[in-house]
Amino acid sequence: MFELKHIDKAFRDREDEIHVARDLSWSLGAGDNAALMGESGAGKTTLMNIIAGLDTVDAGEVLVGGEPIAGLSQAELTTFRRNRLGLIFQKFHLVPALSAWDNAALQARLAGAFDKGFAAHLFDMLGIEQLAHRRPEQLSGGQQQRVAIARALMHKPQLVLADEPTGNLDEATSDTVIELLVSAASEADATLVVVTHSAAIASHLSHTWRLASGALTRAA
Repeated sequence: MFELKHIDKAFRDREDEIHVARDLSWSLGAGDNAALMGESGAGKTTLMNIIAGLDTVDAGEVLVGGEPIAGLSQAELTTFRRNRLGLIFQKFHLVPALSAWDNAALQARLAGAFDKGFAAHLFDMLGIEQLAHRRPEQLSGGQQQRVAIARALMHKPQLVLADEPTGNLDEATSDTVIELLVSAASEADATLVVVTHSAAIASHLSHTWRLASGALTRAA
């Protein structure tokens, strides 16, 4: 579903040059899921941003769905992310004035891909069907993250990128939310990458990769 071909990426931090990627290649197919781990500052979020077209590479090629994204204009990148990606963050980024239902439906409606039946199925699967009319302030952290997951999946994206999606949740809620995310992504046949510091969270994914000193290695 995505492929990184021999990419290089570095940035300067004061006098130091930090290498996120050194001739790094990585790919996942449709329906695959993987955890991306590494120390703080290793560049995990930067790597996710590169896949999402939110950051550029110094060398190499990034393909999503077999198509290179380097030549896309900003408007084309926005359309690409809106239609083909589902993004989930540690902070939920819900619109305070909208209900849980309207928050979750927002991206699908913008993409012209809203399906009421599928939306209802997602809410049922994620256990938030009774919360559809509540605003974010009326939801717990775990409930808000489930709404964010529904939003990321409702337009049936090809690729879901989740950056520390359970970082603000307690351990028990984290386990439940990550299980729901993996299950929902699998049902949608979406490729899923989850950035996490937690080995417990990573254990819910089929594969684990570690990023260190610009190199990516698959964990045993």
